[in-house]
Amino acid sequence: MDWKVTLYGLSIGEEEITAVTDVLRRRWLSMGEQTEAFEAEFVQMLGGAGEAVAVSSGTAALHTALHALEIGPGDEVLVPSLTFVACAAVVLLNGAKPVFVDSKSLDDFSLDPQDVERKITPRTKAVIAVHYGGYSADMGEIMRIARRHQLRVIEDAAHGPFVHTPWGGIGTIGDIGCYSFFSTKNVTTGEGGMVYSDNPRLVQKARLFRSHYMAASSWSKHAGRSSFYDIEGLGLNYRISDLAAAIGRVQLNKHAAGQAVRVSLAHRYRERLSEPVHLPYRQADPETGSHHIMPILLPQTADRVRLMQQLKEAGIQTSVHYLPCHLFRFYQECLETKPGDCPVAEEIAERQLSLPLHPDLTAAQVDYVCDHLLQNLVK
Repeated sequence: MDWKVTLYGLSIGEEEITAVTDVLRRRWLSMGEQTEAFEAEFVQMLGGAGEAVAVSSGTAALHTALHALEIGPGDEVLVPSLTFVACAAVVLLNGAKPVFVDSKSLDDFSLDPQDVERKITPRTKAVIAVHYGGYSADMGEIMRIARRHQLRVIEDAAHGPFVHTPWGGIGTIGDIGCYSFFSTKNVTTGEGGMVYSDNPRLVQKARLFRSHYMAASSWSKHAGRSSFYDIEGLGLNYRISDLAAAIGRVQLNKHAAGQAVRVSLAHRYRERLSEPVHLPYRQADPETGSHHIMPILLPQTADRVRLMQQLKEAGIQTSVHYLPCHLFRFYQECLETKPGDCPVAEEIAERQLSLPLHPDLTAAQVDYVCDHLLQNLVK
């Protein structure tokens, strides 16, 4: 499909090509010095006091976080239903049970702290707070609930690194923060992720888990530091490559400029869109979000499938974020979830539409999207 306006834009240029070429010339492609530099620079931009562990994906980051927190059989983990399925999947892969939490409101799609508290049982051990679209969840209330019930908090900040809140940067507030560098993300390495914590014990467990629990890495052996190692536990190969890390380092340098464009385009969408479109997070300062996506809610009477087809015919790419996890067939069969379990998330999912938003987009293209959207809605 030859899109006139793409949903995402991959901001890769000559700087990334040069960085990858330099790694190829050094002839060390796996996790090494580029990875170490990427981790250090990421922490510096976060402004946190902890450490970062680069991994192969955002899903790997979530799985690693659950392992570091020793989540396992018999445990329950509170997970928002309105998010990518990885959150629930890694909980099950660890032998624990995901318990789906409703969204807060039609203005704030993140998990509802009141529903979090309602669904806590003696088996609840942790909560995964997803920062939908790069807008912070209500971490003040979530952390108060977690402390009151002695729960661990994992932050899924896949949609927005370097977003600051009254409680700190997203991903640095709970016990562990998880980030994604998938090809559509604000900072991309193609595939990749990061785990962050200011707890040295959790960081050490994450470092070991990502590489088979080997006490010495392949890079340390290559650098001549050690030729022998022991295995201290059960781990996986969640290593990132130095090729990806080199791209990530360039992307970190480009992030501020890209973010400024995203904020400007979000302002433009807010100027152009009003009734019958509902804009979530409209009351939030655009400077406080990462604007990874541009979510809207359509009128209840709108035919979303037909509208998406009409926009496609105009060359405009759209998507839906997300279908509620608790309504996927697997989870209904496995966990006996059902319609009505998370009513706010279900309404959002029925009406939500994601519009194009990325640093390569222009204000004129935003106007083109809005014109076609509004024209087709009033027909």
